[in-house]
Amino acid sequence: MASGPAARFASYCTECGNPIASTAKFCTNCGATLGLDRPSSPSSNLASATDGRAVVHLKRAWGLMTEVEKATEAFRNRAIQHDAQIDEDQPFVAGLIGDMKSARQLKQQKSSLTSDLDLAKQEVEKAAVLDPDAAMRLDSVVLSIRGFQAMILNLSGQIEMIWGQSRTAKEIFVRSLQIAEAAEPYYMLGLLYESEYNPTEALKHFERCLEIDPDGDLSVSALREASAMRNYKKKFRGSWGLFFLMVLFFFPAAIVYFVVKYK
Repeated sequence: MASGPAARFASYCTECGNPIASTAKFCTNCGATLGLDRPSSPSSNLASATDGRAVVHLKRAWGLMTEVEKATEAFRNRAIQHDAQIDEDQPFVAGLIGDMKSARQLKQQKSSLTSDLDLAKQEVEKAAVLDPDAAMRLDSVVLSIRGFQAMILNLSGQIEMIWGQSRTAKEIFVRSLQIAEAAEPYYMLGLLYESEYNPTEALKHFERCLEIDPDGDLSVSALREASAMRNYKKKFRGSWGLFFLMVLFFFPAAIVYFVVKYK
């Protein structure tokens, strides 16, 4: 049975054919109520009607995406270790060399993962040229071209989120949602806004994650995060010593510093 992100982009609405979460109770496009017996594709003969040459490309794309998904966890752990090393007290020169080496390794690993996703994207594009309605069956799940495209962007966003720019990661997740609405990109957007001390936007995305997939893999985490955002309290996150020093000598600058650091 399909697992991971694939299962969250795999089902279709029986009324309009819109890609939906596999456990969704209603279609986010037309509002139709979805029963438990809904088919895993817009038409019963979707998979059998797919051009065999297109399926070959989709299988290659799926293989690449599966490897990237597995490697992303190791990539995340290495990034966490890198950040922990920076916080440790160590000799300046040795610490600087170690940080530079670790950062270089992370950059190389990100480049490798991104390259594999680019290859997967090219394979999906080739499949689409051969058959725009191409789909690949994974046990009880059918993945369409749009499903593949959304998944690739979702994985790309996670990689950028781990080691990259928050703004770029958000743009990628939004693009994924524009192709196929799913719970995971909303959850990731919630985490990004939470990291920027923006509880209003974070809450909105966590709640949308729960609406789309109320009993999915991310439901418990999204529920916990949403609750934390509702009870979010701002606090000063800067250095009090620096603040008081600025008060003594540069009062206007101290006010600006306090406002910026009070999140």
